[in-house]
Amino acid sequence: MKTVHIKLFFPRNWYHARRLKLYHEGEQIAYIMHNDSLVLQLPQEATTLHWKLDYFRNSIELPKEETSYLILFMNVGEGIIQLYLKTLRRKCIQGKFVPQEEFENSTSATIYQSTQTWLPITKIDRPILYIGLLIGVISLLYSIYAQTDWSAILFLLGGGTIVSLLILIFEKNRVPMGDYKSRMWASVGCFILIILMIPRTDHIVQILVTILTVGFILRFLYHIRKLHVK
Repeated sequence: MKTVHIKLFFPRNWYHARRLKLYHEGEQIAYIMHNDSLVLQLPQEATTLHWKLDYFRNSIELPKEETSYLILFMNVGEGIIQLYLKTLRRKCIQGKFVPQEEFENSTSATIYQSTQTWLPITKIDRPILYIGLLIGVISLLYSIYAQTDWSAILFLLGGGTIVSLLILIFEKNRVPMGDYKSRMWASVGCFILIILMIPRTDHIVQILVTILTVGFILRFLYHIRKLHVK
């Protein structure tokens, strides 16, 4: 029998709740999820291993050794353009056999370190996040007590923003710079929609959210500029 140890890592927060199906000779033999590991027992004469997820399909030739260590990952290249272009390819999810020590020490950060810029939590400007949380809370409370035509959407925008920013606040190590920027710009988009959905009759709330949003944007732009200068 051949023993194949397998780990799977997806970049960013993509496909973290999805199952990658593993096949041998056309039959599904197992599945694996992001950041999981498993051990496959295959016949000694097995030569290839296949995997599928949605339109992604690929395979790898098995080594002759009885025990091997396989890491599955998405080949996303470098830079934001390649990141999305390469995910259009069916063979984007690739595999590589590595030594046991490298396999045991592999994490999402080590696999994608060349394609992602990481932002340590200590360098995140927390006052920005607190301003965003304040806007989200205002929107949430306003949607509950004001009961306007847009209350349901305001509730979702406020609640979604709070959850997104809390994820950054409670992150213990570091976050991809791309994810950080995406969350912040998505929050800005939510804030603008919130401002537009608050009736003019409640101009005090509208002005308050506008002032906080402008402060959020200006401080965020200053923070990003300072990070890139460093």
